[in-house]
Amino acid sequence: MSNESATRVPGARLTGRRQSVAALIVGIAAAIVAGLLVVPYLARPGLVVLPVIALVLAVAGIVLAVRARRQPGQKARGRAALVSTLVALIVDVVLIVVFAVTIAGLGVASVELRGTGPEDNTVTFANSTEQRTLQWGPEGRAQFNTSGSWAEITITAPADAADQNVSCQIVWNGKVAVEESSGSGTVTCRYDEK
Repeated sequence: MSNESATRVPGARLTGRRQSVAALIVGIAAAIVAGLLVVPYLARPGLVVLPVIALVLAVAGIVLAVRARRQPGQKARGRAALVSTLVALIVDVVLIVVFAVTIAGLGVASVELRGTGPEDNTVTFANSTEQRTLQWGPEGRAQFNTSGSWAEITITAPADAADQNVSCQIVWNGKVAVEESSGSGTVTCRYDEK
């Protein structure tokens, strides 16, 4: 019997160590994912899954940390794991709220600009915060989020294709807002939500 208890105690400590190490790893992973999400929060619907993953990691880390703290000799590691996972959990909840509010459309619109024409079109697009001029092929797209109320795109065919048909389209929050076409080699689409 004494041999059995001697072999069980080290086994229990090993399990406790494994739980506390696993809790630390999961908590740190959740904190890293949450930290990385703070920088690129572009609030695109596809990115919402990332803070949810970090949230699941944080909850799993808390469960493991609580279990590890109950093991003999693992209270300090369990406490460290619990602190790291609680911090990750708080950051994750804040990020999920930010994503939800932003995606709900409170001041932010998702805009997609589309254009077609011959090869080597000159495309100028603008909104309340930026303006760009690019070269596009026969088909092109640009996507961005804006807190402004308008967007504009102008497509100009090259000089040797000035009689070619060109078209543009502005998709505002998933709906086609403006669509224009011209046979004169240049076309402009402008949408103002106001």
